[in-house]
Amino acid sequence: MPDTSTGVVVIGGGSTGAGVLRDLALRGIDAVLVEKGDLASGTTGRSHGLLHSGGRYCVNDEQAAIECVEEGRILRRIARSTVEDTGGYFVSVTEEDHEWEPRFVEGCRRTGITCERISLDEARRREPALSRHVRTVFWVPEDGHLDPFYLVVGNVESARRRGARVMTHTEVIGFLRDGDRLTGVRIRDSKTNDEGLIACQSVINATGAWSGLVARLLGVEVKVVPVKGTMVVLSRRLAHAAINRCHKPGDGDIVVPGLSVSILGTTSAKVPNPETLPIEWDEVRRMIEEGAMMLDGVTTARAMRAYAGVRPLYDLGAEAEGREMSRNFAVIDHQQRDGITGFTSIVGGKVTTYRLMAERVVDVAARQLGVSTPCRTAEVPLNDRDEPLDQLRHRPSVLGVPKPHGDEPPLQPLLCECELVRPQDVAPWFKDPAVRDLEDVRRRTRSGMGPCQAAICSYRLAARLVSDRGLDGASATRAMADFLETRWRGVRHVFWGSQLRNMQVTTGLHMELYNVDRELMLQHLPGRGGNLPPPLAGEGRGGGDSAEPAEVAAQR
Repeated sequence: MPDTSTGVVVIGGGSTGAGVLRDLALRGIDAVLVEKGDLASGTTGRSHGLLHSGGRYCVNDEQAAIECVEEGRILRRIARSTVEDTGGYFVSVTEEDHEWEPRFVEGCRRTGITCERISLDEARRREPALSRHVRTVFWVPEDGHLDPFYLVVGNVESARRRGARVMTHTEVIGFLRDGDRLTGVRIRDSKTNDEGLIACQSVINATGAWSGLVARLLGVEVKVVPVKGTMVVLSRRLAHAAINRCHKPGDGDIVVPGLSVSILGTTSAKVPNPETLPIEWDEVRRMIEEGAMMLDGVTTARAMRAYAGVRPLYDLGAEAEGREMSRNFAVIDHQQRDGITGFTSIVGGKVTTYRLMAERVVDVAARQLGVSTPCRTAEVPLNDRDEPLDQLRHRPSVLGVPKPHGDEPPLQPLLCECELVRPQDVAPWFKDPAVRDLEDVRRRTRSGMGPCQAAICSYRLAARLVSDRGLDGASATRAMADFLETRWRGVRHVFWGSQLRNMQVTTGLHMELYNVDRELMLQHLPGRGGNLPPPLAGEGRGGGDSAEPAEVAAQR
């Protein structure tokens, strides 16, 4: 890995790090973003995608609510193509919820959140799936759905057009110092284990729940409490708008419409390590039961996967439970606090407030560098050039029609039917050196994120590795298997009912039609399969009777 130099190294490729990179680029500061995984592969990509109105915090965390109100309005201007204006409802279903209503209404008034109580009849007309348990409904128009992957990619591409650089799958393993001044970082490629150096004048630690681990490499402390949140993805959209429970935030009290699916969340539990986020069956069951109190269909919709993210909560006391800790953020100037020049950390916050967080931490770093250019990220839109990579919006309007008439465009071929991804949507990313595997392609295009969980498009994506990147068949098959493994990690937590049947079909498809298991076995045997048993009837080598004993064939 060749050594390089820059003005500022940004550590962390989530929404905050991407926002920091764009802010630096807009101020004319040379910067490199370093991320040990892929963009949006940590907390940002594992959120429920709610663009917060602030309603969930207006009672217990007013400052966080005010920031959500202001930043949500800015994001609708600058990142319009990443936002779906769904609006949201806060519903009461129990007597305890009913007692919470006056505090909620007063909190909305104090923090400037638009809130309107509507009748049950009107609410059911708008949202027919509202549960029979619902007693009171408040309309909050500034809730919405924010696509975290498109948001991060949009910020990064805007920064790259202005000269910023991105190094994914690259981990910071140490720092270079000249006395009390930071002069660079030591990095390692997580794919090849090659090491290198980046000389710089300043480092911004934007690693969220990993901020304390990064700071420890420099011998300083950043108190971050990692709090796990588990979410369940349902295979269809149950409501037009976001549905929130009108009570003190708890488990399973929000359903966010995410394009064609619904995301049910979320739990809150402290964990000792942000890398280890076990998902328990009891968590999934509890969220489904609580969600069914708000919406019909939660218990009958197919739960197609479960996943967990980790919130990077910053609290000096660090003794409060996860939901009692502030969702606010803090900028730590380590020159003032620890006597180390050129190192700044940003901790806490949420995806909705990423732009404000980036502005505040870049203000500190820019002042240390002697740069007085003001922040412009609240005025300059992400898609400030008419390029295909900037058209980060849902795609039905550009797909054409099945039977064209006159000048209508014909229906275009799809690589991923579930998410309406065309071959030309993925082609640019196979040319991008920052895209290292099929999971990286998924985060940039949504390929494999739909109801079938990459059952079909995984094979097509693997074929593009051969045609676009020149991989051999064995390497492409291995990449396909790795991609399917990442999907499996979420699906295995919801193995019951229709999802179990769906995965049985998918397994048969991959093993019997694609021969994925045999191809992977062939890669590890001398002589390319000399010790493999003959294929079963119809297994993919011309059919015929199995040469195996009946009991062996039955076991397979």
